[in-house]
Amino acid sequence: MAKLLEDLDPGTPVRCGDGVVAGEVRAVYSTGESRMAEYLCVYWTARGEETLVPTDEVLTIEDGAVVLRLTLQGYADLVGFDAASNPLLRRLH
Repeated sequence: MAKLLEDLDPGTPVRCGDGVVAGEVRAVYSTGESRMAEYLCVYWTARGEETLVPTDEVLTIEDGAVVLRLTLQGYADLVGFDAASNPLLRRLH
């Protein structure tokens, strides 16, 4: 299992702060030429949609999953993500 956000594989489960498995990582993004992970593209199972989650929302990577800070409801307002509409983002993995 990856220990760094930059090394996460697509399909890594995403759990919210309340322990609920809410979706999976689809990609890790940086801005410009940076190699530092700044966003996770998360596919939310219940919504059937991908959104970007800033990496400062990640509490830990444990038990084969990324654990986010908030409950599932805390991420309900995130807007859908379309990589083609965000040319400044660069996919790391």
